[in-house]
Parts: sequence; C-alpha cells; structure tokens
Amino acid sequence: MDGFSKKIIIIFPFLSSLLPYILFLSFQNSYSQELQREYRSGYFLGRGDTGIATAKGMEAIFYNPAGVAQGKGILSEVIAASPQVEATQNLGQLYNSYNGGNTSALQILAQNQNTVFSGAAQNYTGLIFRKVSLGILDRANGNAYEGIDPNTGIPTANIYAANRVGAYLTLSNNFYDDRLYLGISGKYLQKKEVNLSLSTLSAETQLSNNSLNSVINNSLNQGAGIGADIGLIYILSKEYSTQFGLVYRNIGMEYKWTTPDGSTSPFSEPTVLDLGFSTSFGTKRSRVIISSDIRDVTNVQNAVFGKRVHVGLEYTLSDTFGIMAGLNQGYPTFGAFLHISFLRLDGGMYTEEIGSRLGEYPSQRIFGRAVVGWLL
Repeated sequence: MDGFSKKIIIIFPFLSSLLPYILFLSFQNSYSQELQREYRSGYFLGRGDTGIATAKGMEAIFYNPAGVAQGKGILSEVIAASPQVEATQNLGQLYNSYNGGNTSALQILAQNQNTVFSGAAQNYTGLIFRKVSLGILDRANGNAYEGIDPNTGIPTANIYAANRVGAYLTLSNNFYDDRLYLGISGKYLQKKEVNLSLSTLSAETQLSNNSLNSVINNSLNQGAGIGADIGLIYILSKEYSTQFGLVYRNIGMEYKWTTPDGSTSPFSEPTVLDLGFSTSFGTKRSRVIISSDIRDVTNVQNAVFGKRVHVGLEYTLSDTFGIMAGLNQGYPTFGAFLHISFLRLDGGMYTEEIGSRLGEYPSQRIFGRAVVGWLL
C-alpha cells in the first residue's frame, strides 16, 4: 500500500467502503467543495482564519511571505514538528462502520444526507531565519457527504481527498524604517487527488471485488509543479500595530509533471489575490487584536462573497496565553493557545462551507495542533 493510500485510510477510513463502487460509475467533479488551501494555521483558525496582515514565522510562509522579515534575531524559529489534526465530530461514526460495524459507510452517508464528514492532518518542519526560511509541508484532507445533485435530482455521494507534499523557500525584507515588508515564497508541490461523485442508487446495485489499492490507483490524479506567492505588509501605525497585507498567491501553480506521463493532472491551485487588515490596542502585557481578511478579491473561483470573508478577535496575555473568536465564512470560530519557548499548543473549533452557498453543507470541525521547537 502506497503512502497516499495509508493517509486516506487514516483520515478517511470509510473511503475504502465507498471507493469500490466508483469504477462502475461515470466520473464527474463534485458539484461543490470547500475552497482549497495547502495549509491551515491552528493559531489563525480560532480567530476566523485571519492572518494575512499579521502573519509571522511559520505562519507567514503560507499566509503572507512578507511576514517572515518580522522575526526577531538572526534565527527566528526552528520547527522540529507541528502536527495538526482537524475533524468533524461525526467522523468516528464512519470509522466504526469501517472497522466491523453492522452498517456500511455508504449507508451512513445516506442516513445522514446533507451532513458533511471531514478530516485533515498536516505537519510542517523547517528553519525560519530573519529574512529567509526553508521547510517541508505535508497535508492531507478530505470531505464526504451525500446530497441531492441539483442537475439530476438524484441522491449523490460526493468524495474529495487530496494530499500535498512540498518544499518551500521564502525570501523577505523590510524597508522604510520597518514599515514596509516584501516577501516571496517559491514552492515545489506534489499533489495526489481524488474528486468524485457517484449516484447512490446505482452504487447499491453495482458491487466490485477490486481491492482498495487498485480502486485508488484507477481514480487517482497525481502531479507535481512549481509556483510562487508574493506578499506585502505595510504598517500604518506602530503604536497600535495597525497594518494591512496583500498576497498574490499560487502564481504558476499547475501540476504539469503528471504520474504516469500524459495522465490527467490534479486541479491547479487557483491564482488569487488576498487582502488583510489588522489593528490592536492595550499594553505590552495584554492586547486585543482585531483582524479581517478577504480571500480571492477578484473571485477567480466563482464563490459567493460570504465564503471569502473572515473576521477575527483575539485577547493575548504576554504572548503566552490567548483566547480567540471570529467568523469564518459567516460561521463562528473559537480557539485558545498556550505558548512557551519550546512548545505551542493550539485548539478550537471552526466551520467550513462545502456547498456553493452559505448554509448548504456546513462542516463544523474541531482542531488541535502542537508545535515543538525553538519558537518566536
């Protein structure tokens, strides 16, 4: 069993029950899925997933590369490991069905129509210097739900799973008395992806003896490519840390080098423009931070405006403990963190919209992260 198959089984055990039906059905893209991101910050998720204007250290590599230059000292961070998991609370129900339950995973999806089952796991390891960073990211995520296909009116199971593994090199610098920061992240990504829809009516009458490995190999798109993110942060007020950020993301990020050669490539990462704003008030010991982000300003992904808006609020005490709340795509988020020199713990809850409009297929997830290393 290859690495991707193992990750899918860990994150989505029930996929092994669903995928054997797929070879007998016509392949088509799921009619809705979440807006894909190669990395999610366990810190930012608690405050509405806002961070374009404030990202530093490890988070800056993925939210705004300009923020790397805001680090302290020559060597800002050493990230030995940063395992993070995200999951809907109902995921255990499908896991139990996979491990000898009386009800199949496909039946559970049918019994919970319009309910999303989601899971994700990621890890980043790297070195972050004052103006340069180098690291490796591995993230796998997936969603499954049954809904009524708007085109056919037939109950349809929608399955999406992806694994991205990549190397990142980030360069950044500061200008104008530390008011302007510019940065660029170059990245090489390998992506494996399954994106399928299947009619549950047909699946009930079509059975397969194909093994999980052969099914995945027949439905899997694999590719690799290079791309870049360019970011800017401008500080309007140092006293209140009022600043805005701008990122032009996924420039040229297409998976042209497919496996095997000439096969269908995974979906390209959309080239989008993101904006962020943040301000704060308080003392050096305790502060309140207010932030907001707008993703994909020009709406390249044809998503409703509500799916691209994020708002966050954070109270932090001596940068050691913090509590957060916010709105991610209009849904409430909550989080907290504990931060000491060699360990950071993040946890909370957020909701991601899987459907094409808000309220259609909300996926409420619990998340947790532990970062080990020499930290900011």
